[in-house]
Amino acid sequence: MLRVVLWALAGLAMVGGIILIRDWMRIRTAVHIPISRLDFSLLKDGIYVGEYDGGRLSNKVGVTVESGRVVRVDILKEGFYMGDLQRQVIGRVLDSQSLQIDTVSGATASTKATLKAIENALLEAGR
Repeated sequence: MLRVVLWALAGLAMVGGIILIRDWMRIRTAVHIPISRLDFSLLKDGIYVGEYDGGRLSNKVGVTVESGRVVRVDILKEGFYMGDLQRQVIGRVLDSQSLQIDTVSGATASTKATLKAIENALLEAGR
């Protein structure tokens, strides 16, 4: 009986380790995501949807463009515990009218994931 319990615990530890490594790799990848320098004045008016798929950093936004300005960004799918952070990033983008903003301290990967979703929406607006 003890042997079965030990094997079960070892199996759980291995699965947990694999999940942690996978998440760590996704976060590490997100930190290095390049964010394009888009000229917001060239964007077409409309509402565009963009998303970033990165495990627990995955998120989806709706971006409203009017007269070459981003006037609204709605969170359509929050990343894992990212709601407040996403709102902070969105505020910075709206204030600066740029994706080239400082990342939120201690949350570089989450910031980049949100910016990438916004960028993906704006790439549609530029077509």
